[in-house]
Amino acid sequence: MDAIKKQASKLREQVARQQQVILRQLGQLGHEGVMIDETDMHCHQQLQNLYKSTRAAKHFQRDIVRGLDGFISASKKQMVIARKLAEDSCKFGIENQDSTHALARIALNFGTSHASIEDHRETMLGILSYQVSEPLRALINGAPLEDARHLTHQYDRMRQEIEIQAAEVIRRQSKFRDSSAESVLKLKNSEKRLSELKSSMLALGREATAATLYVEDQQQESTFRKILSMVDAERSYHQNAVALLEKLHSEMILEEQTNDSSLQSENPSIKDDVSPVNEERVSIRSSSRNDEDKNYTYFLAKVIHPFDAQADGELILEVDDYVVVRQVASNGWSEGECKGNTGWFPSAYVTKGETVPATKSSDNELPQ
Repeated sequence: MDAIKKQASKLREQVARQQQVILRQLGQLGHEGVMIDETDMHCHQQLQNLYKSTRAAKHFQRDIVRGLDGFISASKKQMVIARKLAEDSCKFGIENQDSTHALARIALNFGTSHASIEDHRETMLGILSYQVSEPLRALINGAPLEDARHLTHQYDRMRQEIEIQAAEVIRRQSKFRDSSAESVLKLKNSEKRLSELKSSMLALGREATAATLYVEDQQQESTFRKILSMVDAERSYHQNAVALLEKLHSEMILEEQTNDSSLQSENPSIKDDVSPVNEERVSIRSSSRNDEDKNYTYFLAKVIHPFDAQADGELILEVDDYVVVRQVASNGWSEGECKGNTGWFPSAYVTKGETVPATKSSDNELPQ
């Protein structure tokens, strides 16, 4: 349909140009005659470009809304499944909290962590729905866009009316020499009507251009802002999810190591069954004691998650504490010093800062 309209518009312009040539040959019209002038041609072309631009932006906004609607719908179904798993895990942990086995504690931590993750997901979906999808949907069907498109259509219809009136003037001017007084009067009326239509069309063209330019700017700015809000919401959700999963993973590793140490102390004969993770940690602790006097380069780290020691050799941490980290193991644990105490703690619970020479670490005062 758009291609047909475009072709028809081109044909009308060609006919009008041919009419102008004929009239100039007859010597009856000057430069400001029946045909539309260059100012209107420029306005017409600008409106066509703006119409295409705003239409493309409208379709893009509609694609975003459709995509978000599908994403939100699928995510809500996933949330139902994930929340059910979290509830079942918490239920198991609570019902078996008196058990001496670690599974109950891990199940409770697992359920609590995933319930929090789903809370963050729900927050993200709320932002995507109420701060992105709904405002874009309102823009798609909003009054400014529809008003600008209506003015553009009015302008196109008036151009067609001018072409019809111009053809009428041409017809009367072709008989001007042999016409009667009545024909001359009709010709003057036709020319007057044509002049009025041209003036109205130019004014309407300026109004339609201003309105469409405003809509285009609004579409570009609003769509950009909505996409930024969408990215911020997703980024925040994933950051929170990663932090919760890191904490859960560290707790599970600690629980496994504590369990392995307990089993080994109760029955030394099962030493060979100790998990590779715990064996690596024990090996690193031993080597760290033997190499304690070596000139390693340590670094200062800030605590971002609290940690309660569950076994001997572990270091208690509180949020915003500073730790001199002496070594970082490949199993997710680090060894360091805080407030005069030394021990092991999950690496994910701190964030790395400046380096500290090992020979001077005992003389440095940690930030308060």
